[in-house]
Amino acid sequence: MKQIFDENVKGGEAMAGEGAILQMAREEKGWSYEEVEDAIKIRVRYLSALENEEYNVLPGATYTRGFLRTYAKHLGLNPQEIIDKYNTSFGKEAQPAMTTPLAPIPQKQVWFRPLVIAVMAVVAIIIVVVVIMLTRGDNPEIGYKPPTLPTPPQTAQEDNNPDDTENDNASNPAQNSGQPAGQPGEQPVVYEGIVAELNFNSDCWLVVKVDGKTEINGMVASGTTKTLEADQKIEFVRVGNAGGLTLTVNGKTLPPLGKTGAVVDNYVIDLNNLNTLTGTPETPQTTEQTETDPDLEQ
Repeated sequence: MKQIFDENVKGGEAMAGEGAILQMAREEKGWSYEEVEDAIKIRVRYLSALENEEYNVLPGATYTRGFLRTYAKHLGLNPQEIIDKYNTSFGKEAQPAMTTPLAPIPQKQVWFRPLVIAVMAVVAIIIVVVVIMLTRGDNPEIGYKPPTLPTPPQTAQEDNNPDDTENDNASNPAQNSGQPAGQPGEQPVVYEGIVAELNFNSDCWLVVKVDGKTEINGMVASGTTKTLEADQKIEFVRVGNAGGLTLTVNGKTLPPLGKTGAVVDNYVIDLNNLNTLTGTPETPQTTEQTETDPDLEQ
């Protein structure tokens, strides 16, 4: 595809924009928008916006660079060259005009100015504390931990044989002396169904369904923590900026779903693949073996 870049430089004319390069590469292969959408899972209107350089249609600069990288790679182009052209065209910020600073106007010192500053500082601190308290009160998911299921009580079996009681007491002198025989280990947390904790390290746009019902649809800010509980299945229909999401399922932290800026579609956690994702070993099945009579073998 290097010829596409070379053909756009003729007689000192400027090279075509990244959108025109993408369009020419797609038309050269004879692909339609629908065929590209099926291959890389980017909607037709986003593909058209990339080729027409209408970046206001896209959700943000991070997603735009991710879409350009995926689209260019699919067309056989150099993704970094496309990203560099995008950064050159739209990544530069306008340089502020240099102005001569105005001379400060002398002001008379007022005796109550320190008092006003102190009062404003106290008011600002009070506002910050109130906002923090209200935020914690409105978001019950912060610090949420799944409850531990109670263990069933053990029923004591009646023993009417005094000889057995004496034998038990003799074999367990620690219990007769009132001292604990041993400290049992902590009971592991037992999860019922699927409990997923989503920690957002950066802004992330996603659509998530829990047992077929949409629970999250839109942008989630960095630093947010959400907990989802399902009986059968949790389906991540689409995750934008997959590297900004840390996923913990039933107490096990899973590997990242993708790199920063990557888009992941149809990531499903259900009861069938739960043990594989969390690394929980399945209970081995034992097979009973029947001994054969050597006389019968003869």
